[in-house]
Amino acid sequence: MNNAIIVIVIIIIAVGIGILANSNYDEIKSIRDQRNLQLSLEDCKRLFDVGDKRIECFEKSFDVFGNAQQKQQWYSGYFKP
Repeated sequence: MNNAIIVIVIIIIAVGIGILANSNYDEIKSIRDQRNLQLSLEDCKRLFDVGDKRIECFEKSFDVFGNAQQKQQWYSGYFKP
């Protein structure tokens, strides 16, 4: 009986730790992607003059690092890096 209680408590603690780790991962991933998007857009500005190549570079950056709202703003023409 005591062993069953110990196993149940350990399982509950493991599930709690798993939930906390997953929520932290999503936040860290979002921060990382935003930083990478900013750096990628700055690289596009340095590498390409104004024109089609720069716009293509911006689109690829948003596709890879942008969140859904940023992608929607870019493709709607509201976001100008």
